[in-house]
Parts: sequence; structure tokens; C-alpha cells
Amino acid sequence: MRDYACGGVGGAGTCRRFTFVRCILPSAFCLLLLGCGSGRPETVPVSGRVTLGGGDWPAAGLIVFTPVEPAEGFPRRAGRAFFDTQGHFTVMTYTRGDGLMPGRYRAAVYCGEPVDDMDAEAKSFVPLQYQNPARSGLELVVESGGRRMYVEYDIPPAP
Repeated sequence: MRDYACGGVGGAGTCRRFTFVRCILPSAFCLLLLGCGSGRPETVPVSGRVTLGGGDWPAAGLIVFTPVEPAEGFPRRAGRAFFDTQGHFTVMTYTRGDGLMPGRYRAAVYCGEPVDDMDAEAKSFVPLQYQNPARSGLELVVESGGRRMYVEYDIPPAP
């Protein structure tokens, strides 16, 4: 189905087709300018450093923040961050660098030797205790409306 408007300056028989670009797109742009928002809950930027025995890591790794007690009105959603060999990381919940939602978290750390063979046993550089958020002792409280946070953790080397 085509919609046409005929007449106007060009006289009878001159028709202009109403198109998506001329009608719908400008309307959508106006709605966007009004601020539809992302629809996602507030997050607070979190970055930091996790060290191995006070120093660098033999490989890059991962730190996962598991929510223990979300702030009132916030969903329970974990955050994660990859860290480099110096242990530097920036946490994400939805998108890179957005941080964590307000609440109380426990962290777990994962780092090991890369393996080429799926049947080979991987060597972890992290003691088992720190691979479990319930036993790691690594906690973090993120306040609603808070400013950017920087946290530091030190993990003893695996035996």
C-alpha cells in the first residue's frame, strides 16, 4: 500500500510519497531526544587491582562479583572483570566499564595456565578458597548514587 499526497506547489498531478524517512524517522528521533533511557538500573563504575602475593600474575584472569544483598529496589545481577597480568580491572554488569549495581557483593578470582588439550588438567594460580565467593572473604559494598570506586585485593599464591 502506498500513501501519496497530491497537489501543492507543483500543481495538480504532482505527488510526493510519504516515506519512512520523512514521517516515522523524525518522530522516532524526537522520542530519543526526550530521553527514553536505557531502562537499566543504576550502576556505579568500579575498577581496581587484584595482586598475587603482592605482585603481578603469570597470566591474565577473571574476577566475578556475586551479589549477596542487592540494594532495595535493585535486581540481583553479577558483575565481572578481566584483569591483566598487573591485576588491573574494570567491572561490567551490562556493558564494558559500567560497574556494579548498588548492593553488597562477594568476589571470586580465577587465573590459570592456558591449556591446549581439553583432557589436560589445568593449573590454577588461585587457591581454591578464592575461587568460591562464599569463602573468599573478598567483599565489596556499592552505595546507590555513589562515585567511581577503586578497590584492591591481594590473593596469596596457590600452594
